Amino acid sequence: MEGPLRQRSFFVYLSGERPEVTTGKADLHVHTSASDGISDVRQVLASAQKAGINVLAITDHNLIHSATRAQALAGQYGLEVVVGEEVSTRDGHLLALFLRDRIPPKLSLSESIAAVHDQGGIAVIAHPYDPVSNGVLNPWRNNITEERLLALGFDAMEAFNACLVGKGPNQRARLLAERAGRAIVSGSDAHSAATVGLACTYFPGRSAADLKQAILTAETVPSGSTWTLRQYADLLRKRELRYAGVAASYAIGLCSGAAFAAALALRSGVTRLF
Repeated sequence: MEGPLRQRSFFVYLSGERPEVTTGKADLHVHTSASDGISDVRQVLASAQKAGINVLAITDHNLIHSATRAQALAGQYGLEVVVGEEVSTRDGHLLALFLRDRIPPKLSLSESIAAVHDQGGIAVIAHPYDPVSNGVLNPWRNNITEERLLALGFDAMEAFNACLVGKGPNQRARLLAERAGRAIVSGSDAHSAATVGLACTYFPGRSAADLKQAILTAETVPSGSTWTLRQYADLLRKRELRYAGVAASYAIGLCSGAAFAAALALRSGVTRLF
């Protein structure tokens, strides 16, 4: 299969080595409009199908209802969906995969990992060195140390995140993942249908069960390319329009409510509301 080398492979990008080509293709980090994405579940599934994804993890922030809906619809698009969540732990972001139940935010990273494992899930450290979002090793926040992180029982590390700007954070994550001896994975961190599949994790087999086993045995191959400037700009523009629409609807609702209250007051003979 030629998949990893159709784009700028992360392994090639980092070291010039050609990765072993495996069969299954997964995107393990995808958001929908249920959290801070701009594309709905069906748009995301259609893009994953177009990108040749076999297994897609929907990982909206601190919720799983969008992932369960996507899982119910996945058969129509010829792929499998893993129910996931990007959990806002007290120490930074954690990708929780193969969930049955939502993991609550604001637990410690250690507690969150344990909660994922309690339901048979997979715990992936997301974009650990991300200097903008809440990576667990964000250099501006000093959440935890590398040594403390490596002592925790996570299953994999996201060593290539397509959303990150610059090579440094992903390179450092790859080196740390190798030190940890855990599975090394990639994710598009897609917030729009256009970026689904930009970064993928290749694994032996085709199914979600095969993917889970490959992560547990560290047989995954990360690959991908970063978002383009146009994709960043498009996301920001559409997100602003979305939020502006929500704000406008809220303002209209407030005005309508105030007008109704005033009309009711006049009808009741009330001349002063406050």
